[in-house]
Amino acid sequence: MNPAYAYIYDDFLVDRRYQEILDSLETKLAALGLSGRIGRLTLFRNSKELVEDFVAQGVKNIVLVGNDYTIDKVLWFLPDLPVTMGYIPLAEPWGMAGLLNIPTGLGACDILSARLIESLDVGKLDDRYFLSEIIFENTTATLALEGGYKVTLIQGGVLEIRNLGQASFDSAKLSDAQDGLLEAVITPRAGFKSGFFHKLRPAEKHETRIMFKAGSILSEQPMEGLADRFAISGFNFNVSVIPNRLKVIMGRKLAGYKTPNAGAN
Repeated sequence: MNPAYAYIYDDFLVDRRYQEILDSLETKLAALGLSGRIGRLTLFRNSKELVEDFVAQGVKNIVLVGNDYTIDKVLWFLPDLPVTMGYIPLAEPWGMAGLLNIPTGLGACDILSARLIESLDVGKLDDRYFLSEIIFENTTATLALEGGYKVTLIQGGVLEIRNLGQASFDSAKLSDAQDGLLEAVITPRAGFKSGFFHKLRPAEKHETRIMFKAGSILSEQPMEGLADRFAISGFNFNVSVIPNRLKVIMGRKLAGYKTPNAGAN
């Protein structure tokens, strides 16, 4: 057993249909010299206490086994601990695996073995960390940024704050979680305009993109949205980025953009 590693199994993995893949996973990790302690998330067990107990025992690498929701269950505190995060996705949704260039299933063990560690920025919404994005799908909120700059969705629309990747619309480029910035993507509600023979057709979608470090989301009406996959609601939020806060064992490079000095001789 490698005392530097601990594996956090999500609660849904108790289902018997996952037993075979878990047996194969533990066999492969042992062959790679990466087997470690195992902790299991349950409805009545605090995930923070579980991980902190492992850290107190000298664990340096916390590997999350499950799906993207498993990450959500620990991300609210994990950046505050002196650990490196690994991820073995065994079930959908596993979109974060693609963003981190981690294969699904047993192939993720090879990423752990190669041990390429990157330091990623994390976003912070009030007191809660997020890794990918915040999204409010139908809001008239104002985004107020440093320097007095404000953007308001007067007729309503979608407000996204991205740190890593994007999940809502096609995008030419994924947001970079190593640039020390957040990206606001503001999309007004699509209206309609007259087409040939006076038929109505949807107006073209127009996005406004703004890079920033800190700001506030303000609304006179209650807002409901998602931070990663966690439901949030309220009138006002403070949002910021914390550079290089989370160490992650990942693939050769972040999906969607080049790593620094890529292609250099």
